[in-house]
Amino acid sequence: MKRFIRFILLLSSVALLLFDTTGRLLAAEKPDWVDGPSAEYPEAAYLTGVGSGDTRQRAEDSAYAALARTFRAEIRTTTHEREDFRQTEKGKTIEIDRTVDLKNQTEVSTQKVLEQVRIAERWADPASKVHYALAVLDRAKSASALRQKSLDAEMEAREWEARAKKSTDPLDQARALHKALLAARQTEVYDSDLRVIQPGGRGDGLKVSAAALEDQLKNLLGRSFRVDVQIDGPQATAVRDAILAGLHEKGFSSGGEGDLLIKGKVGLEEADLKDPQWHYLRWTADLTLIQMENQKEFGRIQRSGKEGHLTAKEAERKTLAALQKEISETVGETVLNFIYGE
Repeated sequence: MKRFIRFILLLSSVALLLFDTTGRLLAAEKPDWVDGPSAEYPEAAYLTGVGSGDTRQRAEDSAYAALARTFRAEIRTTTHEREDFRQTEKGKTIEIDRTVDLKNQTEVSTQKVLEQVRIAERWADPASKVHYALAVLDRAKSASALRQKSLDAEMEAREWEARAKKSTDPLDQARALHKALLAARQTEVYDSDLRVIQPGGRGDGLKVSAAALEDQLKNLLGRSFRVDVQIDGPQATAVRDAILAGLHEKGFSSGGEGDLLIKGKVGLEEADLKDPQWHYLRWTADLTLIQMENQKEFGRIQRSGKEGHLTAKEAERKTLAALQKEISETVGETVLNFIYGE
């Protein structure tokens, strides 16, 4: 009787070893996916990634990472192909109207896709004690979800564009067009993901153009939001030119009676740092941003910093460059946040 009980316990132990924590039977023999394609999860229907490690957890993490690398590589390829296609469409005038930063897009897209990835199989080599894991993404299910998200984003973009056309207030128009542009860019991201997961993408093509919306928005900014910049202090002209250049780049225009006023003063002075070799200068800026129609202040910018160099002339050049860069970028961001209501 005792021998029988010990035999049953031995069988139970073996059974437990053959099952992982999910209850799935662990493969007794080396699966095909460890060294090559998986017959059960073919490439046409699944994106896959194989990982290995000295523990099951490390093998699973490695599998997720392998699939992520594959997805990033494929989405970079499709994005570059899309850019090449756009260049060809534009003919002799070569313009790349990339609406989403490639690096940011691949990272965001990868995170979205990995939410739908699962570990389908695991295997441990009894000789080497190395653990293996297979991560899989069902192309059809993922494509279906992305296709719906793309359609929803496109519908949102078209609704905001329609609101912009109906409005007569420039501020409302700008905010509606901005929201339409964000939704259109998201539509393009979803469609780019779709071309990776399921070649051919949505199939029916996009009916909204982020590039066209961006042109509409820039034209509106240039037409309805003229800016005037009044700066006092050392190097005031250079700082004013940098601010205007940054605003012009975003679509704003200047000249005549402005709708928005940026005024204030900047300063450059020797920093109180005792150094026998280096020259240091400190810069300061205190600016106010005003909506001229109602004299409402919508922003206040106060910044400072210091730069140094071996020569006084080079120290002044570096300090002015730092001042121009910081202030022009901050002014542009503040003005856009006001117009877009962010």
